[in-house]
Amino acid sequence: MSKGVQLWPGDRMRAFYRRHIAAETSLDAQTVERLAEALTKATNRMLVWEMPATPACEAQTASANVKPVKAEAGKAAKSKPAVPAKDAKAADARDSQGSAKPETSFDPYAFSAMVILAKQGREGLARRLAEIKSVDHLKKLADAQHLGFDRSLTKIDDIRKALLAAAEQRLADRRAAAS
Repeated sequence: MSKGVQLWPGDRMRAFYRRHIAAETSLDAQTVERLAEALTKATNRMLVWEMPATPACEAQTASANVKPVKAEAGKAAKSKPAVPAKDAKAADARDSQGSAKPETSFDPYAFSAMVILAKQGREGLARRLAEIKSVDHLKKLADAQHLGFDRSLTKIDDIRKALLAAAEQRLADRRAAAS
């Protein structure tokens, strides 16, 4: 990849550490996961130029929502072993069971509300906020991105509208301060 990608603490950073540790050491899966989690907690953000290829053990256990950073197609294809049909069916069964549980992992830095508002406008930010289906996740986003709103709101649509208004106000304040 020609341009670096910034990773924030969350699934992508954890996957990055997990892949590097698994590729460079002969540690068991539990130790690799523990180290990846500890490194993710200890790192604020990082700039990555190349995501390592997915090891075979992670390909079977990775959740469907973790997407690797762009890698060279030929390099990734050579390093990925073919998954037998029996294992693929078992992985599909695990994924369908896992999707029944609510997703506990949410990255409040997956997108910047301010950047989306500035570049795509009110409608663009409204679309991104509509993708978030949990009140708790919206509150985490607001806390992480410093968007103040009335915490007594309980309806998800009201919280989305309040976050949209807070982002607009914050952008207007920034522009006023810059002038």
